[in-house]
Amino acid sequence: MKNKLRKIIIDNSKYLYTVTDQYHPESETNTLRLKVFLEGYKQSPLTIDFLTSDHYYMGQVLKSGVALENKKTGSTDIININQPGLIRKLILQGIKNGWNGITKTDRQNGLNYLVGLGYESALDLMHSKS
Repeated sequence: MKNKLRKIIIDNSKYLYTVTDQYHPESETNTLRLKVFLEGYKQSPLTIDFLTSDHYYMGQVLKSGVALENKKTGSTDIININQPGLIRKLILQGIKNGWNGITKTDRQNGLNYLVGLGYESALDLMHSKS
């Protein structure tokens, strides 16, 4: 399978990103990893890990879509990591948290990023078994 970098432009800056996931059978969890690079700076990515329970039928719920209530907007949204709008919000959250694309940063907790976007119930994704 080809590991294709997708492109997104935010405020005149070009970013490349990839989404991967890994199932952990011993704990029945799944880590979805979003890795974002500012174009020309592959050595300093924004890496956001989403550790969630693995759904029996769907696998990684953030790849297939999960309904989460947004406390900031009062709406219920389908969160799917394949939506460029969500990728944009996560990159902007990373920039707000200090990532500039040029210097290395530690891996980030994706569930905390979702909470920062208003999805407080995202923390339940780690504990829900279906």
